[in-house]
Amino acid sequence: MGDTKEKKPLAAKELTMTAIFTVLTAVLAQIAIPLPFSPVPISFGLVAVYMTGILLKPKHAVMAQVCYLLLGAVGVPVFGGFKGGIGALFGPTGGYLLVYPIMVLIVSMAINGVKSSPTKKSTTFVRAGVAIVIAHLILYMGGTTWLSITTGNTFGAALALAVIPFIPLDIVKILFCIFAIVPFRARMISMNLLMLDKR
Repeated sequence: MGDTKEKKPLAAKELTMTAIFTVLTAVLAQIAIPLPFSPVPISFGLVAVYMTGILLKPKHAVMAQVCYLLLGAVGVPVFGGFKGGIGALFGPTGGYLLVYPIMVLIVSMAINGVKSSPTKKSTTFVRAGVAIVIAHLILYMGGTTWLSITTGNTFGAALALAVIPFIPLDIVKILFCIFAIVPFRARMISMNLLMLDKR
């Protein structure tokens, strides 16, 4: 009985954190700058995706992004430009959205899939950096492959259209997440605001 009572607040807290990051992704996705030469806008939703992976356990990180995609799929305007619906999710640029759960799983498993420890702070930056780069490559590959299939363009043409112009700003986003969000994670853990230890 005692164990059951102890787990309820923790479950409620984790559910709340998951919901917060779903909403955060939806909000930051609206900070999008359309480009005249590309069907893919400059979006800050990716920052929320990486924040989710950095700050949540793997299962909660994936759940947050799956919920985000499901909300959009049923028509809630959570995608960039206040879009929603199956058409937006499975349209030409939908591949970049569909890989979000895979991306957060990679990042969260790299830094939150093992028991948190103060002695591992120095390696957390390296793990986060490598994981985010891998996740970003999956974003490029998955999204560009889907764009190529749905538009009939070659993979190279789709890459030139929807990836290469975004690389400089994507590097800035990645560096921000590594050097701003990872230290923020450590502070939140020290204040008992995050529950990342493996149970």
